[in-house]
Amino acid sequence: MIIVVVIFIFFLFYAFFVEPFLLSVERLDLLFDDLPDEFDGFKIVQVSDFHLYSFTRIHEKVLTVLDKEKPDMIAITGDFNGKKLTELGKDFCKNIAKKSRYVFAVLGNWDHRVQNLDFLVKSIEDSGISVLINGSAVIERNGKELFIAGTDDSFTGNEDLEKTFKSIPENSFVVMLTHCPDIIYDAVKYKPQLVLSGHTHGGQVKVPFITAIYVPSKFGTRFLSGLFRVERTYLYVNRGIGTSHIPVRFLSLPELTVITLRKRN
Repeated sequence: MIIVVVIFIFFLFYAFFVEPFLLSVERLDLLFDDLPDEFDGFKIVQVSDFHLYSFTRIHEKVLTVLDKEKPDMIAITGDFNGKKLTELGKDFCKNIAKKSRYVFAVLGNWDHRVQNLDFLVKSIEDSGISVLINGSAVIERNGKELFIAGTDDSFTGNEDLEKTFKSIPENSFVVMLTHCPDIIYDAVKYKPQLVLSGHTHGGQVKVPFITAIYVPSKFGTRFLSGLFRVERTYLYVNRGIGTSHIPVRFLSLPELTVITLRKRN
């Protein structure tokens, strides 16, 4: 009985005080036939789900990795803070904005819980981050273009894919940012080459040898975390940095993703 109690206490300690601060850096190269040559080797770092109530060593680790990686672009896929963007959150965003010429973000479901969403968006943009709300942006190299599409949060029903893709020419190379992966089956109709999302936290807490206890998705664990292929579109679901509801993680490490776009020879 004593051994069981000791093991239980150990796992509780690990879940609350260890794993939430262990940053996993996931790396993948993705091959595309239609990637413009000028963007071969284009490096995107994706971070998601900050839920930043206090600045901790996990956020320090994110900034350290960004310093080392020197990404061409940083993608932030929603959930900055559960109530408002605190001064700590603003400082964190300002530091992230310094790590790349192109830093784009979309909103998550928790962002829509704030009392003044316009103020939240302004705070993020004042830090130097471009917030895409059912809109797009373009990165140009030697006359060739890579489009960044960003939807508002679909989990709260605020997405508008038609508006998001309205200014993007057909047959363009598109990286789409969105918060909840549930949108993927609608998104593929617009033929983005890559969709980056977060929201699931990888389940946040998993039962060994079984699966996540709870996943906020209508598809359950189908898009829990990692890389998927839906029709001709890649979907990557990031486990996020922070936690929601309870500050605990178990068998679902916080994640920063380094994605390099490669031209298929």
